[in-house]
Amino acid sequence: MIDNFELIKSMFYFNEANDMFFHCQIVQRAKDHKGEKVREGAIRTYFIRSAEHLMRVKDEITLLCEHYGARAYINVAGKDFSKLQSLMLIKLASDIHQGLTRNPNKCLNSAAGELKSRIPKWIIDIDDMSLEQPIKKKLFELYTEACKNEDSNNSIVVPKEVEDEYICARVPTKQGVHFIVRPFNVKVFNESFPNVDIHKNSMGTLLYYPKSLDEPTYCCNKCGGVNIQVQAWINANTHEYISDICEDNECWCEDCGEHTKLKQIR
Repeated sequence: MIDNFELIKSMFYFNEANDMFFHCQIVQRAKDHKGEKVREGAIRTYFIRSAEHLMRVKDEITLLCEHYGARAYINVAGKDFSKLQSLMLIKLASDIHQGLTRNPNKCLNSAAGELKSRIPKWIIDIDDMSLEQPIKKKLFELYTEACKNEDSNNSIVVPKEVEDEYICARVPTKQGVHFIVRPFNVKVFNESFPNVDIHKNSMGTLLYYPKSLDEPTYCCNKCGGVNIQVQAWINANTHEYISDICEDNECWCEDCGEHTKLKQIR
């Protein structure tokens, strides 16, 4: 279970008196429910208007995540309600012009996701934790260069730590961390880290990962233990998981010390 509510709470720079929101979604993902028929997509959407508002809906969000085995994501680049209304009108007018009929909630969620922030924040998705420090170093170099280009006299004082100005937050995820950062030179960054994903206006960073998804899905059919292994196809160069090699539900049980069968428990 990963609970980032307190961390995200500290990132609000507006309150309910402002015409702004953080776009939050509860999303069910097929990869979290292997072997199950799951309809991937958003279950519920929230427009979070303040840190207080976030904490008011925390219990509801965590309850839905646990019940559906879903994750909660939040885009921490504040967006404007007035611009959201304008974009929705454009989308609705386009649908009417094309003779399309769809659920207005889908139109609203689509517009909120597509809408850009006046203060953009990007996400660097780090799964390989050995890259965390090299990425910090590269970001510092990019930020320093950007500052020097803005000031031709080079009279500015660059912060000693890149986190002071460039990395807005470090958010734990299931696989690693998300760096919430200000925009930077993506082309130069990709030359050093071609396999690291950068999300510019995505559904955001992880707010909550439910405990229910950490519970084991399978056990040994003989002893009921969960200390079991299956064979899998792995990319020899990237070590990326491809798929299981599971013939007739066969597995290896460490507790029994022999080949047994998988038994689904949830």
